Amino acid sequence: MELHVLSAKLFGFSLHRHAHRHVKDHFIPHEGNNHTPHVLHHRALFLYSVLLVMLKLSIVAVPILYPFSQVSSLAVTPQNIYALTNESRKEFGLQSLAPSAKLEVAALNKARDMMEQGYFAHFSPSGVSPWYWFAKSDYDYNFAGENLAIRYTTAEGVTDAWLQSPAHKANIVSKDFTEIGVAVITDTFGEEGQATLIVQLFGSPRFAVATPPAPAPVVSVNETISLPQAQEVLSSTASTELPAPKITFPLKDSFVKDSSFKVIGEVAGGATVQIFVDDTLYGEVATFGENEFEFVIPKELALKEGAHSLYANSKGATGEQSEISEAVKFVVDTASPEIFKDKFSMMPKLGSTNTFEIKAVVSEDAIRTLASAGKNSTSLTKTSTAQWKGELEIINVEENESMIVELYSQDLAGNESRERVGLIQNGNVAGVYNFVNDGAPVDEEISMLGGLLTFKNYSESANNFFLLFVVFLSSALILKIGIKRHIQHPRTIAGAAGVMMLAMLMFVI
Repeated sequence: MELHVLSAKLFGFSLHRHAHRHVKDHFIPHEGNNHTPHVLHHRALFLYSVLLVMLKLSIVAVPILYPFSQVSSLAVTPQNIYALTNESRKEFGLQSLAPSAKLEVAALNKARDMMEQGYFAHFSPSGVSPWYWFAKSDYDYNFAGENLAIRYTTAEGVTDAWLQSPAHKANIVSKDFTEIGVAVITDTFGEEGQATLIVQLFGSPRFAVATPPAPAPVVSVNETISLPQAQEVLSSTASTELPAPKITFPLKDSFVKDSSFKVIGEVAGGATVQIFVDDTLYGEVATFGENEFEFVIPKELALKEGAHSLYANSKGATGEQSEISEAVKFVVDTASPEIFKDKFSMMPKLGSTNTFEIKAVVSEDAIRTLASAGKNSTSLTKTSTAQWKGELEIINVEENESMIVELYSQDLAGNESRERVGLIQNGNVAGVYNFVNDGAPVDEEISMLGGLLTFKNYSESANNFFLLFVVFLSSALILKIGIKRHIQHPRTIAGAAGVMMLAMLMFVI
């Protein structure tokens, strides 16, 4: 069947090789087209409606189905992640990280805990911090860090994602770390079905010094804690055979970011454990498993911001009581660091076209601040109580590309803040970049088929099409009504108006 015959059957108008001769039939009402231009034919209006809906569906589906294009081959295993991590460090002139058996155990325990409880976060729902898992595996550290990932199918994919995140990249390329431990487990994750969890731990061990043991530093229970009346009773009936509990979380002199969290510890021979916070009995809990105990601070007794002291004692089956445990001092800090956006500055470095000198002001509790622009990131140095500075080198920026500049900050408790502060754009001279404070949003880019098809501003372009289509169809309708005012087709006018309303609806939602 010829093309013009097929199109006539489908849409009511023909596609002719000399189509320019038939512009009148398509746009001008006359007796030959029954005073209805072909572009307003009911079959054409139906086709428009279908195409508009399909275009809107593509706006929603494309970013989900094609967030990025990635060619990779390595399976997600600890060994492959070790190799890719050390390759990344080598590119920055850093030494390779040595695998640590203790860190591997800590990573595996953390991964299992997330899988069993169905959470994906540095801190558990009950407030257990990442550092608890280091302590549980007996890893004594000077510096420690944690990266997490979920639902990645390749080692390259997860490593690339970490490197694109300033906070995760800072761990991978940190000079402070010397050892690494990775765990990868796949199992049923909550109600979401099967998932793969990846835990990457970094550390720098604190080596013991061969000297006689010194008196216990930092905390002296008798000097810093006023024991409650209950303590006097307990001590008078304390059993020398019943050992005192050991609190493993929170850690000594640590920060906790939740006012209601889980206290974790272990005790030998005790049937129950009493928990005291700031000389107040908060509750009693039975031991389980291998002489372990867990106690969740009730929300109605949630701790206030600031310093607190925690200790416990155990009770045997016949009522005997142990000595009071060693006190654990900690600080509750639920507030995220404050980034002072109005005091941020980013100036070109003298003699460089792509390096910027950064100055930032963050609240005093911040212990880590990063600056990022796209895939470029740098760790800032604290120069005073709230002042941070550093240099950020911008590389691999394509023509007409803009990158969001962000500040990321973290405190000792693990509270995080992220603030957009501006844009990096190409300058008028090749190789020169400009910083624009609080610029417009970065152009989105959708890549499909391994990068063979790339769409910039796909959603915006598609939405603009809806407006252009309304202009086109309304112009055709006005032309029809204006030329033959005495001959009108109400169904055609109503149909065209309905399609225009559909286009506007697609634009709005």
